[in-house]
This record gives sequence, C-alpha cells and structure tokens, in this order.
Amino acid sequence: KCLIVVEIYKVCGYTDKKKRSSTPMARAKSIIFLDETHPIDALELIAHEENWEFARDDDNEIIVSIDGGWKKYTVSASWNESRKLFTTICTFEMMPPRKKLVKLYEIINLVNSSGVDGSFTYNSGEQLMNYNTNILFSDELIISNTELRDWIKSSVETTEKFYPTFQKSCWGDVMPKDAMSAAFGKIAGHA
Repeated sequence: KCLIVVEIYKVCGYTDKKKRSSTPMARAKSIIFLDETHPIDALELIAHEENWEFARDDDNEIIVSIDGGWKKYTVSASWNESRKLFTTICTFEMMPPRKKLVKLYEIINLVNSSGVDGSFTYNSGEQLMNYNTNILFSDELIISNTELRDWIKSSVETTEKFYPTFQKSCWGDVMPKDAMSAAFGKIAGHA
C-alpha cells in the first residue's frame, strides 16, 4: 500500500470509466487522506486541476499533454502494481537528419551522464525523444498530489532544459560537448 494525499473531486460527465478524457469537474472543498489511492487516479485529478489535456484508456496508464516553452510535450505515466513502480516518459517529436544521428547519440550519452534524474533515449523509428523517470513506491513512501504534480512538471522542465542541446547538436555546426552549454545557461544563438 502507498499513501497518497489527494484532493477529492466530484466528477461530472463520465459515462465510461475505462475511457476518460479531460472534462469539466467540480472541486470539493476538503482534502482527504486515502491509503489506497491509485497513483494514476491521483494524476488524473492533477491533470484536471492544471487543465492539461489527457487520455486514459486503461486503469494503469494515462497520457497527458503539457505545453512547454519550446514544444508541446506528451507525458505517458504508468503504474505497475506488482512492482510498485510509477513510470513516466516525457516525449517530443524530433526528426534529425540521418547524417547527424551519431552526434545525437553522443549528446544523449553526455546528457545522461550529466546527473539528470532519469534518462534520455531516441526512438528513430517513431522519431521521438523520450525522457524516462521512475518512482519506486514502498510501504513507507508518502507522496502528496503536490509532489506528484511537481514530479511531472520536473520531467517536462528537464526535457525542456535539454531541448536546445539536442537541437544545436543535430541542426547546428556545434560539437556535442559544446552543445551541452545550452542546457547550463550559456546559450549563443537560437535553438
């Protein structure tokens, strides 16, 4: 069991629990502590509160769209009950020239070894950059809806932070080590 602090909502307009999307909700006035709140249910409530577009076709998965400064990001979150593992993948479309893929993979390795909490991967077949993070729940872990919201936002912020680095590496004449400076506040030019 994990303890999640969630704000309780009265849901308006749901007809099918298996397939949900963002719809208007009425917010209840109290915060209730539940000891068996499903993490995906909690994230759905957060998506409503933040006015994020979302789709939920499964009890253990939700897909949320979040606008960033550079792109619109898709965050896929899933819950593995048997492992008590909450996984997010923040993605954006990226279509680098084929001749730049070696530089892209080199910059991904540099970024992943720079101390980011998750890891970046590039799916060339689907042309998607992915930032993967996980939370392993235990009996002692207590997470509030505010912490869950911050974790999702942090995934987007990290992806956003390295977006110019990937762009400079793939479309600029910048070597991967030099492109890393874009993520650490030394941007010259445009991504």
